[in-house]
Amino acid sequence: MKETTSQQQVQLSPEEKLAYLRAHPRKIKSGMVRGKSVGSVIADIIIVLLVGALALVAIIPMWHVLMSSFSDGRSIFYYSGIAFVPEGGFTLRAYEELFSFEDGLIWTGYMNTILYVIGTLAVGLVLNVLAGYCLSRKTKLGGVMSALCVFTVIFSAGQGPTFYVVDMLGLTQTRFAVILTECTMGMYMIIGAMAFRSVPEETVESAKLEGAGHLRIMFEIMLPQCFSLFMVTVLFTFVAAWNSFIGARLYNAGITDLYPLQLILQRIKESSDRVASQIGHANWARYPMQFAGVIAATLPIMVIMPFFQKQLESGALGGAVKG
Repeated sequence: MKETTSQQQVQLSPEEKLAYLRAHPRKIKSGMVRGKSVGSVIADIIIVLLVGALALVAIIPMWHVLMSSFSDGRSIFYYSGIAFVPEGGFTLRAYEELFSFEDGLIWTGYMNTILYVIGTLAVGLVLNVLAGYCLSRKTKLGGVMSALCVFTVIFSAGQGPTFYVVDMLGLTQTRFAVILTECTMGMYMIIGAMAFRSVPEETVESAKLEGAGHLRIMFEIMLPQCFSLFMVTVLFTFVAAWNSFIGARLYNAGITDLYPLQLILQRIKESSDRVASQIGHANWARYPMQFAGVIAATLPIMVIMPFFQKQLESGALGGAVKG
């Protein structure tokens, strides 16, 4: 038998072919895309520069606040410009005074804020899921309920009527006044309805044919498929509850034990200013302590935000991308 000189061809899978072409771009046959065009490269460079500029706009002020909190009070007061390093030497005196103010009053603010956040998230998620499911179903009053939600987005009752209702219910001077008034809003219910509507109706009909009721359809069939969209409302509610202080000031006025972190920081600032006016000369320590308060209130958000990033991206794209 005559020996063949041609090399035996190796069968490659589509994934292996794609990996080979990526590793050897010059071996791509003519007629196929060889790489990015000049316009695409320029567009990518412009996008990178714009995103980098926006990142610097957000990072530089925060870095200035962080370095100022580690600076000497007198030095940072007379310093003009952005503090890229601690002015007057590195010191933790601002944080020591912040966390020791009135026997650690700031820890009371942390505890109340955490309780407000947990309660608001728990109640808000339940209400958003239930309301979203009801609004997503085709019922006789579905249009009326949707119109009411949209109406509350455009028009609000105002602080006066809201306070009157909360006071009539006996909820003032309690944490429930803050939790129940800030747990949800009409926009979150509309987002919940959009999340449930993204589930194919065929899936719901199949579950009904198998004898599933509304609760089983909602929690076992639909919610697992659209929970990423609800994570958007969870993130928004978390940020709003962490930064909220108006509700506590309005419903729990004068009760320091119920104040969230933001009101505690305001009290610390007012107290340090009052001390400076009483002693008759500048209280240099109060300036870095104010910067330390900003870091103390912002750091938890910065730490938790990356854990929501994946859910936020999938939830934001969930309404546009259909599988």
